[in-house]
Amino acid sequence: MTCQSPCFPKGNFSYNSSRACTGLLLGAINSAQAAEHLKSLTMPSDFFALSAPEQLFVLIDLERMSRGVPPVVGLSPYLGTEATKAAHNSEDPTFHTAYGPVQVWAPPGGGAYAFGGAWAGNSVNSAAAVFEWFYDDGWGGPKGTWNFACTSPSATGCWGHRDELLGEWAGAHCGDCVAGAGYASPAARGWLESYVFMVVRPVQFPTPLTFSWSGNVVPFLPAGWERASVP
Repeated sequence: MTCQSPCFPKGNFSYNSSRACTGLLLGAINSAQAAEHLKSLTMPSDFFALSAPEQLFVLIDLERMSRGVPPVVGLSPYLGTEATKAAHNSEDPTFHTAYGPVQVWAPPGGGAYAFGGAWAGNSVNSAAAVFEWFYDDGWGGPKGTWNFACTSPSATGCWGHRDELLGEWAGAHCGDCVAGAGYASPAARGWLESYVFMVVRPVQFPTPLTFSWSGNVVPFLPAGWERASVP
């Protein structure tokens, strides 16, 4: 007997943000968190009313905070334009030193700009994209590795999406970072759906936001909600 996945009720791939499918994926994320000795993620009560880009933002902030990384402050409309363009093109977001009035911070003495980004295609929903970026980004064998940059068990591209979103490679491990999130369906190059998330530390803060952690997420978290302490 074959059990049918709630993410593929008709046996065909399509976007599926139902409670049953998303719940299955959130359970997988929490199991992975437990394997890393981290607390389960607590969802805001309005999570299922959020758009795909907003859900990406919430989940990535929860992932950051569970590891002691400051949450991204909010979604920038200027970065959102670039992320949406990249999602339609089925590609990683393009780096620029500025996105409209949002200039990207770089160390005064020289070094990498504070920028990180990731793309995922055909991921069913935002929870699936986040699971892939954070927990399915390493070497899974020649036929079981979806991260194109992870070409061998020791390749430097393995776990690169997680590192980008946590700010491990640049200065995006910050308390004043802003983000852009994009979703497209259908997308270029034959992808049925496409997700993009990018994180930037701006030179000047505050900057205009369309959706924020403090204003649009925290009020919908349950009483007594706690996360790992943030430096």
